Parts: sequence; C-alpha cells; structure tokens
Amino acid sequence: MKNTKIKSLVHFFKSNETKLSFLFILLFSSIITILLIWINTSHEILGSSYRDVYFYLIKSLRFSGYSIGGYEYVNYLSPLIPFLTSFLFKLGFVNETSIFIVTGIFYILGVLGVFSLLKLRFRNIMAIFGTIIYTGLSINLIWVANGTLDIPSVSLTILAIYLFVIGVEKNQKYFYLAFPVAMLGFFAKYTAGLAIPLMFLYILSKPDIKNTIPKYWKNVIGSLGAGSITSIPFMAYFYINKIPLGFLNQAKDIASKTTIVSEVNNNLFYYFTNIPRFIYNPNHILSYIIIFIVVLGLIIGIYILLMIFRMKNMNVSQYISKNRDMDKIHSNYFLIMNKKISNKLVYFLIIVSIFVMFISFLTASTISFVYSELIFFVLAFIFSYLLNKLIKTLPNNKFFRFDLLMFSWFFSYLIFFSAHLVKVDRYFITMAPTFVFFVTLALNTLLNLKPLNYKKNSQNKNKSPDLSQNNYQKFNSDILENKDILNENQSLNQNQAKNNWRKVWKINIKPNIKNLIPLLLIVIFLISSFGYLTLDKHDSLAHDERETVNWIKNHDPNYNSKVIWAERGPIFTWYFKKEIIYVNWEHSPQNLSEMMKGNNTTYFIALSPEENIPGYSSVKKIGKVTIYQRNTS
Repeated sequence: MKNTKIKSLVHFFKSNETKLSFLFILLFSSIITILLIWINTSHEILGSSYRDVYFYLIKSLRFSGYSIGGYEYVNYLSPLIPFLTSFLFKLGFVNETSIFIVTGIFYILGVLGVFSLLKLRFRNIMAIFGTIIYTGLSINLIWVANGTLDIPSVSLTILAIYLFVIGVEKNQKYFYLAFPVAMLGFFAKYTAGLAIPLMFLYILSKPDIKNTIPKYWKNVIGSLGAGSITSIPFMAYFYINKIPLGFLNQAKDIASKTTIVSEVNNNLFYYFTNIPRFIYNPNHILSYIIIFIVVLGLIIGIYILLMIFRMKNMNVSQYISKNRDMDKIHSNYFLIMNKKISNKLVYFLIIVSIFVMFISFLTASTISFVYSELIFFVLAFIFSYLLNKLIKTLPNNKFFRFDLLMFSWFFSYLIFFSAHLVKVDRYFITMAPTFVFFVTLALNTLLNLKPLNYKKNSQNKNKSPDLSQNNYQKFNSDILENKDILNENQSLNQNQAKNNWRKVWKINIKPNIKNLIPLLLIVIFLISSFGYLTLDKHDSLAHDERETVNWIKNHDPNYNSKVIWAERGPIFTWYFKKEIIYVNWEHSPQNLSEMMKGNNTTYFIALSPEENIPGYSSVKKIGKVTIYQRNTS
C-alpha cells in the first residue's frame, strides 16, 4: 500500500514537474522580492547611490497630476515605470514603496521568463538551476525593487524574446504579444530596443530564407503594427507636451561622443574583469566556481565541435555518392545562391565571420557604437547563413539558432555598454540572462559528456554505419544534443562500433550524478540568495535628508511659498513635492550668496563642509546635511 502511494506520488511529480517547478520559481522569486521591498523601504537605501530613482519619482508625480517646475530633462526619461507608479500615487500611496513594488513585480516576471526560456533548451532540473543562479546574482539582488529601470527593462526583454521564439517555433500568434512586450521594454528603458534586431536575427537564421520570409512576413508585419499601437500613448504624451524623443537624443549623444571621450577607451573589458563581483559579492568563492564551470564547459564545447567536423570530414564523405542531397552538402563545394563555392572558402569565411564578430567588440571604443552593432549583426547573419550550408541538418535543430540568439544577445549589449559614456556595474544586468544561459549550457555540456568516437582502423575504412539521409541527420543532431550516438542510432551495433571507431572521450556520468550536481548548486544559491539579504543596505544620508525635510516643515509651516536651493535638488524636490533648485557648490561663498539673494532664496541645503555664506546663517546640522537660512536683518 505504501509503495503504491509512493509510486503515485512520484508519478504525480514527474507528470507535473514543469508546473510544479514554475510554482516553485514563482514562490521563491516572490519571497525574495517581498523581502527586498521591505528591506529597501525600512533601511532607507535611497542615498548617494540611487540618485536616478528620485528623477523617476518626480516624473511619477507629474504623471499623477502634481505641478512641479524645473528639471525639464526628467521628461526625457523612459516613461513606463513612472507611468505605472503614478497609478499608485493617484490611489494615495505617494511614497518610495510604490516604485519599489512596481519594479519588484517586474523582477518576478523576469525570473519566470528566464525559466521559460531555459526550458526551451534544457531539461527541467537544468532550467531550475539556471533560473536560481539568475535570481541569486548579486548584480540583480542589489538592484531589485529599488526603483531603478534596469530590472523591469530586462524582464520585458526576456519575455519578448521568449514569446518571439515560441512564435517562430510553435505558433505565429505569439508574435502579436512579443512585439508589444518588446515595445513596453523599450519604454521601460530605451536600451531594450536591441531586442528588435535580435528577433530578426533569430528568424533570418533559419536555413531556407526564401521560404522563411513568405512564411512569416505577414504576421511579423502585423505584430509590428501591434507594437506600434502599444507605443501610441507614450508617443502622444511626448507630442502633447512637446517633449523631444529622449531615446534619439541619448543614442545620438553616445554615438557622437564614443570616439572622443577618453573614459570610454579605458576599461574596455570592464564587464569581464568584474564578473566575480556580478555573480556573488563580497565572497567570491561561488563566483569562481561558476567561472570554472563556464571556462571548462567552453573548452569541452569547442573540443566537441572540432571532433564533429573531424568526424564529418573523415567518415561522412565516403558515403556521398549514395545520396544526392548529401552530395550538395558534403562534396568539394557548396551551392550558395546557385553558385558553387569551394568547401575551403566556406570554412575560411566562417572563421573570418567569427573573428570579425569579436573584433566588433574591440571597435566599440574607437568608432560609433552604431557601426559596431551593425558590423556584429551583419556578421552574425553571415555566420548563420554559411553554417546552414555547411551542415544541412544543423539548422533543423532549434538549438543552433537558439544558442546563436543567446550569444548575440550577450554580445550586442556588451558592445553597447562597453561604448557607453559611463560604465557601471548595473549595466551588466542586461547581460545577466544570457550569462546565466552560458553557465547552464556549460554545466549541461559537462554533465552530458558521452563516448564520442571516430574511425581509427584503416583496415575497416570501407566498413561503416548506415549514413542514409535520415540516419545522417540523426547522427549530427545527436552529437549536438550530447546524445549517445552509439546507443541511440539503431543502424550502429555495438560490435561494429568497437571495431570501426576509437574513443576520444571517456566520461559517462550516471543519471543520479547528473541531477545531484545541479541540485547541490541550486541549494547553495538558494541559501546564498537569502544570505545576501542580510547585508546592511542602510544609507545614513537618506535618513539625514528625510530628517532635514521634516525639520524645515516643522520650523517653517509656510515652506511651500519659500524658495529653496539644494546641492541635491532632485532628492528634496521629491520630498517637498515642489521644485527645489539644484545648485553645485562650485562658486565662492560670496558669489553663491549673491545668486541666492538675487533669486530670493530663503533656505539652502548643503552637503559640503560648513562655510560662512554672507547673508545666510547655518541654522541646523543633521548628520551630513547643513541647513542655511537667509538672515532677516
């Protein structure tokens, strides 16, 4: 009886593993998000490190109906998150927690999107592994639910890419969700616009372009229209308020200054050298474990690919004459645009395309990022086109195009932010989903190493497995999916394999070990994720500034009618819900005094060391903040 119940329970878990895993991921990410919202609210984190959040809060106030002058550049900011936050403001929740909640929800959606993406490529346990790694990355946890735009933008990009992939592979109706979601990601943060060329690269990397375009073009055009409709409210807002398109100004600014700003030329490898901090900080032991997995997996992956080409050249060519279709592929030439191109030239062009793709990264510091991105995407397309010709069965396997998509995703954002005027840690968030994909792929490769053999016996060189068209396709795809070709290809019997083939890799990990290793890493990152939440994020400056506002309100009930200047003007504009004029302390006390008197300024809030400002007296000092009031006499 007990055995029956256990079997039924095991059957239930196996038959519902995807749903249960999805619920587990949802529960875990929700708990992390709720805790972070509470921590970020109670610890007063919005000090010196989160100045941008106050700009988004000011924009949210304007969306909700507050009339706040000045700070015109706030209008150029990405509007989605402030727009959504304004709804909570209209309901009466006018505080920082509102924007924490909005951005936190997007984190949950992004985590679920990562799981869904990884499920397209890996078995369930590996998808969970990758998702937990993504959830627990330090670079994510430090920026979750704190009002910044990076997590929401990346989350929407993840969902858009996922919807587009299943639109190509399963049902084109998903296009009508993919492009609107991509558009929302764009208005969450303009850099999400790179998702669009990634989508087109994925669809153009299909093997037969002539048939691909007629098959998809109607729904692609229609879904682009749906995406355009999604943008109408935001474009109307820009038009009605006579606001220039901020994303165009931003792109133009970066493109024009890439070659003249010295900081861009420095630390080109910034996002590589700081990967240990992005994975887990301050303790880097977990980071080094993950990096070791990636490096070892990369080495083994390259080795396997080299063996595939070696096996193809040594064995498959002997059977070309038996199949005309194979003759088109594996003879001494390829048919490209109805022209015969020699094998060697195609191999050479593939190597060149790979080389130039990497070179495009190096150009990010010397030419406009627009040209660097263009070079990269063109070469990525050429690479996929040539590889489709090289191995006919490969493009029929969605993993090739999916892997190319993930690589292009990572590299396109790496190029963009390496050319950016300012390099900061949080920009790596845009690369985090694909970085996690590489980690998962590397571990999956290591765990699925099987006997990979090639022909050794010259006496038996005329004996071989049946490589008919169908069996040859299975032969290639099994290698690429890390399957055991000796066991699964029914045309090969074990004795024949032993006589004709030589083992070049002798690792065969038992299934329980395959599950145990990712499970162990999952548990470690689950614990480390919660452990990271115990780090003190409190910023005393945020507390000092809040107390400064309370003091002025109590000291002067008519503060709303007074002119106030501040070194951190945007922060106090949010707290006072009125324009606080921003000023840099770059002037002498005398000049500063004259400017403030000319503007009829009553209060000046400073962070700089206390100075003697003519006509103003220091009336209160709260921590790092000093309040100056104009003398009445």
